Amino acid sequence: MKGLGIVHCNLIKRSLRILMLAMVFVAGISFHCGVAYAQLVDEVKVTVTSDGHIPDGVCQRMEKSVQAIGAQLLEGKSLENVQSQKTHYEELIRQVFDKVLVGYTVRSVDIHPGEELMISVGLLGWNDKINAITVEKRVVGMPEVVEKLLLEDISDMDQLFADTLQDLPVAAVDWTNGVIKHRVKDYMNERAPEFRADFDVEVGATTRVVVDIYPLLPVVRTIDLSMRSDTLPNAALLTERQNMQDGADMFVGVPVAFVRRHKDTIEELLSKRIDELEVAKFWGIHTKVDIKPSEHMEVMSRSNSRNVYVRFEGWGELGHRTKNKDNGEIMFRGIFAKQFTSRDGAFALVDFYPKNTRWDLDLGLYREIVPKVRANVRYSVLDKYWKGGIEYNFAKRLAFRYEYRAQDHISEFALRYKLHDFLALEAVMDNDDKWLRFIGYF
Repeated sequence: MKGLGIVHCNLIKRSLRILMLAMVFVAGISFHCGVAYAQLVDEVKVTVTSDGHIPDGVCQRMEKSVQAIGAQLLEGKSLENVQSQKTHYEELIRQVFDKVLVGYTVRSVDIHPGEELMISVGLLGWNDKINAITVEKRVVGMPEVVEKLLLEDISDMDQLFADTLQDLPVAAVDWTNGVIKHRVKDYMNERAPEFRADFDVEVGATTRVVVDIYPLLPVVRTIDLSMRSDTLPNAALLTERQNMQDGADMFVGVPVAFVRRHKDTIEELLSKRIDELEVAKFWGIHTKVDIKPSEHMEVMSRSNSRNVYVRFEGWGELGHRTKNKDNGEIMFRGIFAKQFTSRDGAFALVDFYPKNTRWDLDLGLYREIVPKVRANVRYSVLDKYWKGGIEYNFAKRLAFRYEYRAQDHISEFALRYKLHDFLALEAVMDNDDKWLRFIGYF
C-alpha cells in the first residue's frame, strides 16, 4: 500500500507539471496573438473646412499644421486607445490649433479612427473680411515699350492675388504671406522669368497690393547698329540713323533673355521707326530688322523700296588691256529705276569716266523672266546704239551677268561675288581680254 501511494503521488506531480506547461503555452499564444493583431495608427490625414472662403494654399498649410499635431499625439497608438480617449484627443487638438490660428475660430474637431486615421476640422471665419482687392504693378527701370510688353506677359497676375485674398478674414492675411510668395515666384518663372517681383500688402476691407518688378542679369549693355539698303544709297540712311539708334538704345539695361523671347516683336517695333516716316511711305520703303540678343547686342536694319531703285557705284578695273581708251579704268555709275509691276520696270544709267571726263546715258527696260533671272535692253542716248543683257542671281552673294554691246559687237561675261554690303568683285571676260573689276556701293 505504501508503494502504491508513492506511485500515485508521482503521477499527480507529473500531471501538475504537464498542466502548468500547457497553461504557459496557451498564455504565450494568447499574448503573441494580442500583439500581432493590435491595430495601431500608421498615418494621420486631415481635412479642413470653413463656413467661408479658404484659399487652396492656405487650406493646405492649415491641414499640414493639424496633421503635425495629430501625428505627434496619435501615430503609433492603438486604435483602441484612440477610440477610448477620442473626446480628449479632439479637445486637445482643438485647443492647440486654435492658439496658433488667426482669423478663424476652430468650431469642431472630429477624429475618425482607423489605421489611416482621419481628422476633420471645421472653422468659423471672423467677420472682418476682405471685400475688394486692387493690384498696382510697377516696373522698375524699364522703358515704356518694355514695360508694355512685360505687363502683357503678366496681365493676369491680379487674379493670383484675388484667388488667395478675396473674402479672406483680414486677420488671416499673415497665413497667406508664404503661400503668395511661392505662387508669385512660380508665376514669374512661368510668365516672365527674366524679372523678379516683390510685393507689399496693405490689408483692409479693400486690400491694396503693390508689386514692384525688377530685371535680372544678364542685361543688354551696348548696341552695335548697322543700317543697309540694296535698293537705295546707304548714305541716304544716315539721315535716319539717329532715329533708329534711339530706338535700339531703349533696350540697354533690359534682360537679354527677355529681348530674345520677344525678338520678333522688338524687330517689328524697330522697323516701324523707319517705315512709318512720311518719306518712307512715299518711296514704298520696307524695313527688315534682325537683332542678335546678347550683352553686346547687334542690330542690323535693311530698308528697301518696293517700287524704286537708286544706287551709286564705283567701278575700278585691274588688268584690263583695251584698245578703246574711252572705256577707262575707273567709272562712277548712277542707277535710277522705277518698278511698274512685281516683274517689270524702266531704268536709266548715268556713267562718268573721270580719266577723260566722259559721260554716258542709257535708258532701258527690264523684266524678270523667271525668279532670280532678269533680262534688260537699253539704248545709249549719247552714242546711239543698243545694248542688252541678262543677270542670274543664283546664290545670296553670287551672280552671273552677260552683256552685249551692238556698237563694237562685244559680248561680256562676268561672275560677281559680293564681299560685303559695300564691295563686290567681278571676274570679267569679253571677246578680247580677261580681267578683274572691283565694284564699290555708296
